[in-house]
Amino acid sequence: MVRRIAVLLSATLVLVTGCGVDKDEVVKLKEGENLSDTPYCGGAGCLDPYRYCAELFLDFGRSPPLCVVENICDRLECANTNRRCAVFEGFPGQVKCID
Repeated sequence: MVRRIAVLLSATLVLVTGCGVDKDEVVKLKEGENLSDTPYCGGAGCLDPYRYCAELFLDFGRSPPLCVVENICDRLECANTNRRCAVFEGFPGQVKCID
């Protein structure tokens, strides 16, 4: 019984913290920019070899995985002006602000 409770609590913690975004990590679009030309990632990633799959850390949470270009940070700025945009590889990768 104790083991079941521990597993349940661990799963709940992952669900609660997995979707949230730290306010210092938030990226936002620069004025005049939009993501309307950015396709969603499929299960196998992006069809375009010059794009890769990444989630954007936005103020309302993480975006769905999008096929972004390497210089996506040129279109974004950090909500906290003391930080800079960075791209972390993985599947999906992450686009967020760091020190």
